Amino acid sequence: MIGLLIVLGGVFLFKKITLLQLENLDRRKALHIRVNPSESFSIFYVHSIYLEPVIEEFRIEEEAILLEGVRTKSPAVMEYYGFEDTKEFHPVTRRLGAIYFKWGSGEGQGLIVRERKIYLSEIGERGERIRLRVVSLPLGEYLYRSVFEGLS
Repeated sequence: MIGLLIVLGGVFLFKKITLLQLENLDRRKALHIRVNPSESFSIFYVHSIYLEPVIEEFRIEEEAILLEGVRTKSPAVMEYYGFEDTKEFHPVTRRLGAIYFKWGSGEGQGLIVRERKIYLSEIGERGERIRLRVVSLPLGEYLYRSVFEGLS
C-alpha cells in the first residue's frame, strides 16, 4: 500500500500537463487550453493596414512556441512581410517564448486549437494587452487548480 502511494505521489508530482495560457495582462484574467507537448495551433487576425485575413501557424516545442509559417491570399500582406513569391503559405521558422497582442477592434483576432476557435474578445476588451505562452504544470497542481480555481 505504501509503495502504491509513493508511485501515485510521484505521478502527481512529476507528470507534466502542457497548457496554452491566454492571459489578459491588464485585468489578470486567464484562459487555459490543455494541449499536447508538440501540438499545432493557429492565430488568425485581419491585417491592420491592408484589412486582409492572415493566419500564422505555430507548434509547441519544448515549452516554447515555434512559428512555422504565415498563410494569406493578399499580395499586399505578402509584400509587407517581405515574402517574394505569391504562394498562399510561406514557411517561417522562429522560436518564441511568448506572443503579445494588443487587442484591436472587431472579432478578427483569435486562436484556433484543434477545432476550437477562441476570440480575444473572450478574455479582454479593445486596447488591452494579452499574452499567449506555454505553461507546464505537475499533474497534481493541474488537478487541484481545475477543481478549486476553475482551471480548464
